[in-house]
Amino acid sequence: MKNITAYILLIGLQIIPICNIRADQDTVLILNTRKGIAKYDTVIQHFRKNISYPITEYNLSSGHIKPSKLQSMCSKTTNKLIYCVGSKACKESIPYVKNKKIIFSSIINWQRIVGPKQSSNIFGISNEFNSEMLLTLFRLFVPDINDIGIIYSDKYNKEWIEKLKSNAQKVKTNIIAQSISHRKEFYPTMTNLLKKIKVFWLISDPVVMRDQYHLFEITYLCDKYQVPIFSYNSLFIERGVTLTVSADLPTIGRQAASIATNLLSDNISTNQIQYPAGSYISINMSKVKKYHLKINKDAFGLINHIKE
Repeated sequence: MKNITAYILLIGLQIIPICNIRADQDTVLILNTRKGIAKYDTVIQHFRKNISYPITEYNLSSGHIKPSKLQSMCSKTTNKLIYCVGSKACKESIPYVKNKKIIFSSIINWQRIVGPKQSSNIFGISNEFNSEMLLTLFRLFVPDINDIGIIYSDKYNKEWIEKLKSNAQKVKTNIIAQSISHRKEFYPTMTNLLKKIKVFWLISDPVVMRDQYHLFEITYLCDKYQVPIFSYNSLFIERGVTLTVSADLPTIGRQAASIATNLLSDNISTNQIQYPAGSYISINMSKVKKYHLKINKDAFGLINHIKE
């Protein structure tokens, strides 16, 4: 009997250190701005698949979260890295993670939230592609088109537009950008702009487009003036947009996982802010024919989806 008791005690002593090691493992805290939104959930799904560290996830839309609770989660010693998906998650967590590394993705105009003086502990994947790359791609598909019009708000896209204008000069493209501060300014601005441009570039900006009605209004006006639309979401192809170049969501998840793994391995040589590594290109051929666009046939190999 004594031998059995001693044997059990010995096993228990061996198990205790193992449990402690597991409890002390580095953990990644995922803050999801809103669960149930595909652009967030898909990224997180592929992030999870490509990282070997334990993960704790918190959904910020599950109810009101008190600053004290968020601060407690962010400051927990085992949470060595925080992955913020969406603007709300990033904006609300930054004040509490001065001494921890943050990765972000799925944020419109990350400079607006992170600030002009970027901290050395903040890493991320830009929601927007390199504007020079996009302009080059547009010119590759439609070489004869210039005079690209954009409507935007300073609140969400001022920095990106400034960079875009600089890059447009490099690829000899004329960007006509009009700023609005309220949605009520859109209609008169748009109707005036459509008289001057050959293409309307619909960018991600909540002041310009918040819902399906706004998208309908945009496609209606562009169709009325026979102006094709280039945009960022492949779903818009079904709504009358001519060409879309969107970030590939699974790739963003894998990209974020790669950054996280490097940081947790103390490999800080990775670029702090990266552009999306993968793209998904769609084209609406009925609109191409309707607007008599001359598409470069050599570029068709880059297209992921063609709507006839």
